[in-house]
Amino acid sequence: MTEGKGRPTPQAATVAGFYALVLLVGFFWHAVAEESNDVWRLDAAQGWVTVLWTPLVGVFFGLAVVRVFRALDRRYRWLWELHREFRDLLGRPSIREILVLAGASSLAEEVLFRGAMLDAWGVWWSSVVFAGLHVGPRRTFWPWTASSLLLGLALGGLTLLTGNLGAAVAAHFVINLLNLYHITRTPPRAEAAEVASPAPAQPL
Repeated sequence: MTEGKGRPTPQAATVAGFYALVLLVGFFWHAVAEESNDVWRLDAAQGWVTVLWTPLVGVFFGLAVVRVFRALDRRYRWLWELHREFRDLLGRPSIREILVLAGASSLAEEVLFRGAMLDAWGVWWSSVVFAGLHVGPRRTFWPWTASSLLLGLALGGLTLLTGNLGAAVAAHFVINLLNLYHITRTPPRAEAAEVASPAPAQPL
């Protein structure tokens, strides 16, 4: 996804533009439906001290989710295949592009799904639609869709528990950031194993 030093690729610009549109849809949906521009807090009376510390909950939750998937990666082949699919799709974006993509996707999706849609449709339906956004072109992506449903439910629960989007946005950002870096900077486990244990030479 990187064309040259300091210059974003068309793919990165397209993705950023898409998430800007998602953010605007979520913001205006909430503003019209709830008659409030405060999409961040479920209760406008919630104090700013709470708003400031709740992202820490999300950071720890995001780190725990990533750790679980790294452990599962040692056992399940579908995670290796999913890693390969995403690696082929994403290429090798720069660190700045990874930060932008992780930040744009986490903020925009949380404003739409946990900000506007959760208020309008509840946790379950907002999570189902969230999972629907994570449907890939091949069967390899189905576990990604299923895990997105579970993650959507968890992020919805965090939002209801904390009363604002801070924890959900922080968790989403940590998960996307670490996963994007891992996928684009390390080979899938199956390929790593092949490199570490090359096939024996054939006799002449």
